[in-house]
Amino acid sequence: MIKDIKIIQAVSSISQRAERQRDINKIVNSYVEIGILPQLLNNNNQVLYGRRGTGKTHILKIYENYYLEDKKKTVCYIDCRFLGSSPQFSDTTLSISHRCSSLFIDVLNEIYDVLLTHIAYEPNDTSEQALNSLTDLSRSSIEEIQKSKKVIDKKKTGERIANGFGVNINLDSAGFNIETKDELNKEKEKVIEFNTEEYEKIIFPDLHYHLRKVLEFADTELLIVIDEWSAIPFDIQPFLAEFFKKSFITIPEVTIKIGALEYRTNFTIPREKHNYIGFELGSDISTNLDIDEYYVYDRNPNKIVKTFLEILYKHILSELPIGYLEKYNIKSSNPFLQNIFSGNPAFTELVRASEGVIRDFINIFNLAFFDAQRKGLNKIDKKTVIEAGRQWFENDKSKNLDDFLHTKLRLIIDEVIGKRKARSFLVSRELERHPVIQKLFDARVIHLVKRGYSDKDNPGIRYNIYSLDYGTYVDLLNTTKQPELDFIEEREDSEEIVVPFDDKRSIRRIILTEDILN
Repeated sequence: MIKDIKIIQAVSSISQRAERQRDINKIVNSYVEIGILPQLLNNNNQVLYGRRGTGKTHILKIYENYYLEDKKKTVCYIDCRFLGSSPQFSDTTLSISHRCSSLFIDVLNEIYDVLLTHIAYEPNDTSEQALNSLTDLSRSSIEEIQKSKKVIDKKKTGERIANGFGVNINLDSAGFNIETKDELNKEKEKVIEFNTEEYEKIIFPDLHYHLRKVLEFADTELLIVIDEWSAIPFDIQPFLAEFFKKSFITIPEVTIKIGALEYRTNFTIPREKHNYIGFELGSDISTNLDIDEYYVYDRNPNKIVKTFLEILYKHILSELPIGYLEKYNIKSSNPFLQNIFSGNPAFTELVRASEGVIRDFINIFNLAFFDAQRKGLNKIDKKTVIEAGRQWFENDKSKNLDDFLHTKLRLIIDEVIGKRKARSFLVSRELERHPVIQKLFDARVIHLVKRGYSDKDNPGIRYNIYSLDYGTYVDLLNTTKQPELDFIEEREDSEEIVVPFDDKRSIRRIILTEDILN
């Protein structure tokens, strides 16, 4: 089956990024529900966290599509990677006000376009008033208060010597003569250039008022979907969040959904007396959704394997002609697995190698699929999956680490795998924001297994449990140095063992300290 030309084309056609897929039907048909979408289908303002490749964009696209046929909803989908121009990102001489205002005006332009489209295609008795309010929104909400200009200041400076006579007496010749002294002017021109940047002021009361009127007359609600929030410069993010808060948060007819990388997000700047610039997390906007927590293999291996099998099956099915797999008597995901893989262990190894990241899962499968073809195999076996996992780690993840992070990762590997023959470790909550932990997690070479574990031997201290990436120990598989791959079931208590899970599974007590990270 893996030699079928249609199957080969389908595998190579799988879009590794949802935004690259132009056919919304393929996005819908390849989606597998894991419990997140139902939590987004509400009127609450929410942030959806997840690392790169975990499926944030896919879910937000499904959310957008869910309301496309709803005439009472207008969805404005904004990809932050395409906002602004280069000065807003690279020119640090521009003020925060200038950079942030420019980005926010881009957001308002996107909102203006979708509302205009809704009014045009969903007319009602008050459409004319809606158009007038939309015009007022674009005109009166933004005020240009200063333009870029250069001022040249010319000043004349000099020395003045008065007219007069001078007497020159020559004693030797017993004579004298008279000299006339003319006025001498020295003139200098000083040029001073004053550079002032163009500044556009957002009139929030007007924006708020006219937007509410537009929504009222157009008889619609506005759903603002912000994807790739973390693409916005870190220093601008809290100020842009403040603009969103002043403009949209207090309007019941507006709902905001944001997709972001947690460790590259800066929503808030705390101020004295419990005041904030930006969002007040938990109050203005909820941050309780994290895709990473839904794909942790070690929490529920059987469920995750089943979910990933459905994801792969639906992705390939969406790229094939309708009914094509029926020629192989395949009508569900399980027969598909048996025809593509040598058995359940090979596919389970693929899921383990992906470490809960959908994009890594698709890429490792792609490598294993075409490697099996080159070897002349009829099915993908476990050995081929292991080699594909090694190749993906070296070619993608490892190359994104600088020398400093390589050194730190090596220290952690030596401590956890080398000395303790384990692959998981504990980090106190005080250190979860440590730059090394954040960068290694963001690079997908360590993975969060559980938050907020309380160890009975260290009361009052909360820990996060992390595991090392598959690629860090793939070369040790099937050797005497192989780490403990699965968490231990109901083991006797000892000083080295902790039981962080409800099902009594245990791990070694390996606590990563600050001296290793610094």
